[in-house]
Amino acid sequence: MDFKKVFNFKQRIAELISLFKNIKTFDFLGRLKNITKDIPGLVALAGATLMFIGAFVPNYWAGLWGINTYTNLFQAPWGVLIFILTLGMLGLAYFKQIFWAGLTSALCFTISLIQAIAFPAAIKIESGGWVDAGVHVGFFFVLIGELAIIGAFALHYFVMNKNEAQTPAIEAEAAVVTETPVAEAVTEETAPVAEAAAEEAPAQAE
Repeated sequence: MDFKKVFNFKQRIAELISLFKNIKTFDFLGRLKNITKDIPGLVALAGATLMFIGAFVPNYWAGLWGINTYTNLFQAPWGVLIFILTLGMLGLAYFKQIFWAGLTSALCFTISLIQAIAFPAAIKIESGGWVDAGVHVGFFFVLIGELAIIGAFALHYFVMNKNEAQTPAIEAEAAVVTETPVAEAVTEETAPVAEAAAEEAPAQAE
C-alpha cells in the first residue's frame, strides 16, 4: 500500500470540503439502507456508538476506607473534548469519511491513555496518598470504541483497497494460465492430422 496515497492530506481535505458543499444532495436514506455493505463504515459507526455510551458510564473511581465515588467522562479533564470528537466521528463514519474518523480516533486514543494515567494519579497526589483511584468500565467502552474506529481505518485503506487493487492482476494471470494450455492442446491435437495430410498429398498427386 502506498502510504503517500493514503495520507494525501490535500486530497482528503478536498474530499471533506466537497462533502460539505454537496451535503444537501447526500443520499441519507440510501446510505442507511446500504450501511451493512460498507464493513469499515459499519465498524467505525459501532466504535463511535460504543464511545458515546461509554461517556455516560462511570469512567473513573476513587475510594477512601471502602467508600467509592465514580466519575463519568464529562467530569474528567479533556472529557468534554473527547465527547465532542465522538459526535464528530459518528458523523464522519456515516458520511464515509473513514480517513478523518480514523485520525480523530487516534487523537482521542492518545488523550484517553494520558488521561487514564494522569487523572487517578492527580487524585492520589492531592489526597496525600489517602485516596485510591483508577479507571472504571466506561473507560474501556471508550478505549475499545477508539480502537474499533482505528481498525476500520486500517481495514478500509490497508486491506480492502489492497485486495481491490490486486483483483485485476490476479484475473489477468488466470487468463494467461487458462489460455496457454488450450493453445498447446490444440497444437498437439492438430499436429498428427497435419502430418498425415502432408503424407497423403504426394500419394494423391501420383
